[in-house]
Amino acid sequence: MKISLSLMFAVGILFSNSSKAQAEIEIPLWQNGAPGLQHQQPETANDRHETGRLDRYISYISKPTLTIYPAPADKATGTAILVVPGGGFRYVCIDKEGIEVAQWLNAQGITAAVLKYRTLAPDGDRSWKSIQPLTADTSRAMRVLRQHASEWKIDSKKIGVIGFSAGGIMALQLLTDQDEGDPSAADAAEKLGNRADFITLVYTGLPGNKMPKFSKNTPPVFIVHASDDPKAVPVVGAPAELHAFRRGDHGFGMTPASGSVRNWTSLYADWMRDLKLLDK
Repeated sequence: MKISLSLMFAVGILFSNSSKAQAEIEIPLWQNGAPGLQHQQPETANDRHETGRLDRYISYISKPTLTIYPAPADKATGTAILVVPGGGFRYVCIDKEGIEVAQWLNAQGITAAVLKYRTLAPDGDRSWKSIQPLTADTSRAMRVLRQHASEWKIDSKKIGVIGFSAGGIMALQLLTDQDEGDPSAADAAEKLGNRADFITLVYTGLPGNKMPKFSKNTPPVFIVHASDDPKAVPVVGAPAELHAFRRGDHGFGMTPASGSVRNWTSLYADWMRDLKLLDK
């Protein structure tokens, strides 16, 4: 069997880089099982290969998890970001809008936490009444991040969220649901606040098609959207940066194939630098 020098070189780079990265940690979001929705069907992953890379859409999720991708020690900034993939609330696009996002964030010195949240049945009702209970997973994930902040070497005051499509709707819902936690709760995580210190929305819509209420206490918001995306882009009354690209459609992820939308991650990194989120 012949192995090209280029392949050997690529493998060498992979292994040399992997020695610097810390292994990811997957934990159940709810230690005693998530409340409410439970599917009879087993969780299923389908590789649609839409990106030309591994591109799994996971359905029938009853047991949500949080996977931590620690920032490399030599780059770590203390900032952490909860990554909420899209999928129309019926699926979780775990690769394009989850793991690939985490890898990019790690390269910026940010610890990423990819949320695999509960989903509706693919052929089920998608009214806001059915969707809204799922947003409890986003709130729970923010509390869990704060609970383990010391263990995962993150700053509890520098925890943000990035949401794609349906995941962006869940991120926006945090503004409505944010609280400081319940001091009397038996669950240690529930004693802590679920507020996001900054929010990133990528080709997202609005919770229940309604604009959340914004105030001077609303955290900074970064919005990226394509003008030819048929879904509505939220315009907020808060410290916000909006980038609406002429072309890009919906679902372009971290590595759009063409057009100026390919530069959105560079703009995002610049925005985080302005907020001092990438300072060591």
